[in-house]
Amino acid sequence: MANDGRMRILRAAKDLAESHDSVQGVTISLESVAQQAGLTKPGLLYHFPSKEALMLGLVGHAAEDWAKRLRTHTGRSSSELSSFERHRAYVTVATTAEVSRADYWIFSDALYHPKLSRAWSEHLGPWFDTTGLDDRAVSLLTAARFCADGAWMSEATGVFPSDDLAAVSKHALALIDAAERTSDAPETEVTA
Repeated sequence: MANDGRMRILRAAKDLAESHDSVQGVTISLESVAQQAGLTKPGLLYHFPSKEALMLGLVGHAAEDWAKRLRTHTGRSSSELSSFERHRAYVTVATTAEVSRADYWIFSDALYHPKLSRAWSEHLGPWFDTTGLDDRAVSLLTAARFCADGAWMSEATGVFPSDDLAAVSKHALALIDAAERTSDAPETEVTA
């Protein structure tokens, strides 16, 4: 039952963030979240004893949701996939997922509050791991991820959204294919 209360509060906080006309200056108070969730402030404080705890819960929930989307898409955990498969999953999910201004705000707020970035690192870090790959493959995978990041952020904010996300996805996936080919290519010795 306690988990139901936490989820109701997190949904209420996200709904409040979504209801703002812009992501700039989104402020969520404990009182407004409690009211949105149909609780008293003490009822909210039972689940989240401070605004920081609420924000950490909100970011943790969002990061978990992204990791769940990736697991659902692949049917496997990140540890069961190659770096190329993980990046393909992220590009595909990021260019097809329904996202909102609240998603962008929750993600970008970590920039200003380092404690909030831990949840993103914990849940998505394993999906972006490139350990053992050569520099060229890593740079291509990073470029593909940046394409996907930009795509979902642009869609969430409505600022310069793509007219053809499928084409963006196709190009980002081609970068991953190139990274995989680079990684599979035998090393050639360079002589002077």
